[in-house]
Amino acid sequence: MWIVRADGNYSGLSDQTVSVGVLDNDTPGITLASNTSKEVSEPSTTDSFTLVLDSEPTADVVITVSSSDATEATATSTLTFTSANWDTPQVVTITAVDDDIVDGTQTVTLTVSVDSTTDVNYSGLSDQTVSVGVLDNDTPGITLASNTSKQVSEPSTTDSFTLVLDSEPTADVVITVSSSDATEATATSTLTFTSANWDTPQVVTITAVDDDIVDGTQTVTLTVSVDSTTDVNYSGLSDQTVSVDVLDNDTPGITLASNTSKQVSEPSTTDSFTLVLDSEPTADVVITVSSSDATEATATSTLTFRPDNWDTPQIVTITAVDDDIVDGTQTVTLTVSVDSTTDVNYSGLSDQTVSVDVLDNDTPGITLASNTSKEVSEPSTTDSFTLVLDSEPTADVVITVSSSDATEATATSTLTFTSANWDTPQVVTITAVDD
Repeated sequence: MWIVRADGNYSGLSDQTVSVGVLDNDTPGITLASNTSKEVSEPSTTDSFTLVLDSEPTADVVITVSSSDATEATATSTLTFTSANWDTPQVVTITAVDDDIVDGTQTVTLTVSVDSTTDVNYSGLSDQTVSVGVLDNDTPGITLASNTSKQVSEPSTTDSFTLVLDSEPTADVVITVSSSDATEATATSTLTFTSANWDTPQVVTITAVDDDIVDGTQTVTLTVSVDSTTDVNYSGLSDQTVSVDVLDNDTPGITLASNTSKQVSEPSTTDSFTLVLDSEPTADVVITVSSSDATEATATSTLTFRPDNWDTPQIVTITAVDDDIVDGTQTVTLTVSVDSTTDVNYSGLSDQTVSVDVLDNDTPGITLASNTSKEVSEPSTTDSFTLVLDSEPTADVVITVSSSDATEATATSTLTFTSANWDTPQVVTITAVDD
């Protein structure tokens, strides 16, 4: 402190000093503005807060912000404060990380630390933390792609749809696909999704089953269920269903094998053909075979097809009937009919016919038994012989026996054969005439 004076008495006085203590109002520190709990949401929303130093550092202060779980949220990792910008707040941006796992809201702690500085006042500062709630956007579920009604046809056509999980499971998820009627359609039974393939669709193949029954289009329900997993989010999922129409390829019918014209001959030769059903009946089917003329030919009258023998051909035997009439070849019609069944598909079937030619073995003729020379003596001895027809006449046959010389011998003059006695020999008596 200098005193300017003109007084020479003071001009040579020695200096004196006064010590002054200047009290500091600055402290080292970091202020986190808006340091409340933060919140971000998957997949990638952000939030932020600011950092600023409480006093000017004597050297650069490098601050790091670390996340307790970088699979849930990350933050700006490094900020540097200098003597020039120490009092300018710097922004820390927090970003949600999409993890595909159903884990609900997760709490992540961000730790603010002095990473490096030569300012001893700042190098020893305690860490500070910010709590961040990370809202989950994942839900457990199974998506059925192309989940419309499916259609397959007998005997074995296929259709398909795909399955994929909606989020990454924490353990393997085994899914089963079951059919409400495995006699109509089946499907891929088991699919396994892991944390590695959960988002890769897997194919379910539906296959029609050939059942041989006339049942029209059948609707089968496929049920998609979580069979087993230790992931609690997936273990309680509800079943899903897929509707499948199974088109029928079966028709009711009777196939007559070797259904050509048949031929038999009197007196009793046989021919045959086979019958088989075209599809499995739901009840016994009784078939009758009737002849248009049982005096010419008959056939096996009844055949029964059951659900266990419907596809085994059964034989119909045709037998000629010997009628003794000269009628040439006769044509008989055999009618194949469904006689009785409770299967409505078979009860209304139309009749089928088989034509049978019956060859005749009869010829017209008269047989004279003992037809050798006869001998009688006068005055009135007798002899005889018999007459019989060779086949049944269609009308009375009157036969006369006349003598070339009635003065020597006479004979029974008239015999009548009918359809009733044609095969009964009648006697012709020869009588000598005494001349």
